[in-house]
Amino acid sequence: MFTPSRRKLDWPGQVTAAVAMTALVYGVIEGGADSFTAPQTVVALVVAVVSGSLFVVVERRGESPMLDLSLFRSPAFTGSTLVVMIGFLGLIGFFFVLSLYLGMVQQLDTWQSAVRLVLVNVVSMIMGMVIGPVMRRVSPRVIITAGMLISAAALLSLTTLGVTTSFGSLAWRLALLGLGLGIAFPCITSTAVSAVPGRQAGMAAAGNNAFRQLGGALGPAVLGTLLATKAADTLPGHLAEAGLSGGTAQSITDAVGAGGLGAVAGMELGADTGRAMGAVSEAFLEGLRLCLTVSAVLLVLAALAAALLLRRRTGPSVTGRTNLVVSALCRSAEELYTFLSEGIGALPGVHTAETVLTLRRVKTLTAEHR
Repeated sequence: MFTPSRRKLDWPGQVTAAVAMTALVYGVIEGGADSFTAPQTVVALVVAVVSGSLFVVVERRGESPMLDLSLFRSPAFTGSTLVVMIGFLGLIGFFFVLSLYLGMVQQLDTWQSAVRLVLVNVVSMIMGMVIGPVMRRVSPRVIITAGMLISAAALLSLTTLGVTTSFGSLAWRLALLGLGLGIAFPCITSTAVSAVPGRQAGMAAAGNNAFRQLGGALGPAVLGTLLATKAADTLPGHLAEAGLSGGTAQSITDAVGAGGLGAVAGMELGADTGRAMGAVSEAFLEGLRLCLTVSAVLLVLAALAAALLLRRRTGPSVTGRTNLVVSALCRSAEELYTFLSEGIGALPGVHTAETVLTLRRVKTLTAEHR
């Protein structure tokens, strides 16, 4: 008889994980905006480390952990989790800085920016449908590694973007990125789930998704910090190249330091406005190229993790697991046959002979399958 497991809500694990993630993201953002030696940043990062350590202790000792750490003994689960976390760190951060590029540098409105960004999603969705049958014949290691490398190549191709880059020149690069993502990501969660026992499949999927969200939260924080720092560092040089110096250049750099690159658009610079905005755009592009390079490196690391940790499945395949489920149903059907055939004569209004004959046919079919 099936007995549902009586799991309890893991309050200590929930609280320590939430505190650790929140403190980590806050610390990274504040460190980039101010300084990593600032008191609030140091406190946040210390809280993140302490809470993360407590989470590990709680999950190891808890009777009903929300994330069984023994899952990480599976190289396939560990590999898929690392891939999805690193991949989302780089990709979500990339989309964040790309949206700033489309708005601040190319001066596009929301609709025009959306038309460009949706190319990634459209190609990714189409490729996701195509890659499904391939996943049954090709190793997940090959698929995920190839997808991540294609995505990394697409990001590197975007480092040539400029102020006047055309829609067509941008479109094929974004389509290439969507192609890589559509190849890699449909396979990641299925790999994580198939790498663990069936009773832990839900936990594996949830854990994989949690690390995906962690990478997605850290991506804009990390790459946004790199973008702002690089742009601020290179802005004085670009202002000098544009012929702006003295008090005007100083007021621009002070405004950027206080309110970011967008603050320059609200300044009254008179005839110097065009040259100032040009210098800001060039400084932004310097930061963008750094972010794209870092994102590409992260995806290469994700591809390396997939190549090293994802091995060809040694446990039951998807088809094998399906057969196990069917076999279990067959055993249940045989037990049902035995139970009903013994007691069916005592049930009023039942055509016993026909019912027993039907049950025997079921038993014969299940026996043939097994």
